[in-house]
Amino acid sequence: MAEQLPRSSVGKICRESLLSARGGGGGDDEEEEEKEGEEEEDLALSDLKIPQTTVDLINAVSSEFITLLAEQANTHMEEASKKTMMPQHVYEALDALEFPNLVSAAQQGGKDAASQAKKLKEKRAAARPNTDGMTEEELADEQEELLRQARKRAFGDES
Repeated sequence: MAEQLPRSSVGKICRESLLSARGGGGGDDEEEEEKEGEEEEDLALSDLKIPQTTVDLINAVSSEFITLLAEQANTHMEEASKKTMMPQHVYEALDALEFPNLVSAAQQGGKDAASQAKKLKEKRAAARPNTDGMTEEELADEQEELLRQARKRAFGDES
């Protein structure tokens, strides 16, 4: 049996899809209207009820689709004599499975994921102290100074 997606995630995706299909949300003109639209969307999203059997069916179909897509992408990867599955293999698999309309959505999702990864990498790099060109002794002195300052703040101690 294929691995199942988290039920809560599938349920949320179903509710969001139903809400967007019903024309839920709104208020793009002004900031207040946007807030009201978001509140209405949150309320409407929580009011939507989807039977568990429906969530389970969508989960099973989604898992099967992902498995089929991965197998097809693997075939394209092997045909290209590659050892790493690349996004292009997934796009080719979508075309082969007759889902060409999903290729652009997949490409956009890839771009979004790449930009989020880049932002996260930049955020982590900014959080790291810059120690370029410092000797071990200078680093040890800086660490001792930081510890002294921390002790002073915590205990009012000058030692």
